[in-house]
Amino acid sequence: MRAAGHVVHFRDVEPERTGGVATHRVHADVDGSGLELVVVVVEPGHAARRRVEGGRDELLYVLSGGGTLVVGNAADELVPDTGALVGGPAAYAVRAGGAPLVVVVVAGGTDSGRECGEAVRTVCVADQDREAAVSDRQFRILFDPGRGCSGMTQFVGYVPQVRTPRHYHPYDEMLCIVRGSGTVEIEGKEAAVGPGDCYYLPRGCVHLVQNSEEELLVELGVFTPAGSPAQNTPVE
Repeated sequence: MRAAGHVVHFRDVEPERTGGVATHRVHADVDGSGLELVVVVVEPGHAARRRVEGGRDELLYVLSGGGTLVVGNAADELVPDTGALVGGPAAYAVRAGGAPLVVVVVAGGTDSGRECGEAVRTVCVADQDREAAVSDRQFRILFDPGRGCSGMTQFVGYVPQVRTPRHYHPYDEMLCIVRGSGTVEIEGKEAAVGPGDCYYLPRGCVHLVQNSEEELLVELGVFTPAGSPAQNTPVE
């Protein structure tokens, strides 16, 4: 696992390999925020089997490939830009189709005091409304308490050709670049980012994001406690 703020491509993390499945354990703060980010790569014809403990949820996001999510007797199709929620205690599997299936999994704790809507298993990013954030950015929420995830919010953010102000959030956040390229500055240290790069921002961590290209920089984010991705405090 890498330190908070450290940008690392998931493939640069030595994976655990089991029968056609590679699990890259990228970032974790289990004893703090409770968040853990892993990227699971499943070869065609294989399945990754995972277990979610009670008091924990896992939020999945398909980076590439296709396949099936199996929870008990229920099966849901997985295609790129699909989000999924599996609440514990539960065992589940992600099965790859005809191409490698690459899935980002962020686990976190539940909030027993949070009122939730009915749990949803999978959602498609394109079906969600775009909402405005600072610096002309936009985001789409996939999961939050309204869809049965009491402790976390999962969203996809869109950064146009802009440099955001330095700012921080009132939540702990795991991120993975989905598409595009740019730079992030975290506590004064700058790093280039592109698809597959992951990093962790503890609450209060000062950072900024810059996209110098015409193509949108697209980020997957999962944070706790659940709330709005638009929450931020500028420091410049």
